[in-house]
Amino acid sequence: MKKAPFFIIGCVRSGTTMLRNVLRLHPNLASPEETHFYRWSEPFGTDSSRKQLSKNVTLVRHRAIDGISEEEFAAMLDACSTRRELCQQYMALYVQRCKPGARRWFDKTPQNVYGAAMLAADFPQSRFIHIARNPLDVALSLRAGKVMKVSSLVGAGNYWLESITNLHTLKRAFPRRVLELRYEEFNTDPEGHIARVLDFIGEEPVPGFMDSFAPKPSVYDHEAALDAAQIATVRRICGKWAAAYGYAI
Repeated sequence: MKKAPFFIIGCVRSGTTMLRNVLRLHPNLASPEETHFYRWSEPFGTDSSRKQLSKNVTLVRHRAIDGISEEEFAAMLDACSTRRELCQQYMALYVQRCKPGARRWFDKTPQNVYGAAMLAADFPQSRFIHIARNPLDVALSLRAGKVMKVSSLVGAGNYWLESITNLHTLKRAFPRRVLELRYEEFNTDPEGHIARVLDFIGEEPVPGFMDSFAPKPSVYDHEAALDAAQIATVRRICGKWAAAYGYAI
């Protein structure tokens, strides 16, 4: 594959899955389930790193969805010396098995934002797409727990704060390699925003490839779901960056 990969990173429950699923419809693009290869800080090749990657229940389920067996993944871990090698081998097998006509792979793992600097160094021609969402909506989605549950508003707020802080640093280091979208605006004009994404990553639009996509945004009533003290907690943690992204909380 000649074109560099790209990565969707940011805060969980912000529309990253929706964005990945739309881009998956493009015939040239292939993306597995979340990999988390760059999420954790333990050096690759250590016992703790191998345990995180091989024993995590969610990642085992993701590999099953991707059509990659645990034996195949264990062989990759044995053969690879770096995260980059593991990422490349996994993506190559996934594309071969699941979408052989694709000419480019990409990864959607929001929490890989914690390893964004290493991702940028390991794939120096890659680009990054960040989709942001109102932190109050993120907190309420996490508390609902449909995909992952975080009951603590402090924990939910820091999911948002830490991802935004890491993205800000990445943007300052590589301003031309980061494209940012807002969840709320994407859902009002998905075609226009996907056109921006395709232009940013250098892919030609394919007529009709989005025809099966219909936005289904989740909308929360903040004041009905949270009391004043709870809103104040999220504001205290996220307020500075929320204002920077145009969210009045």
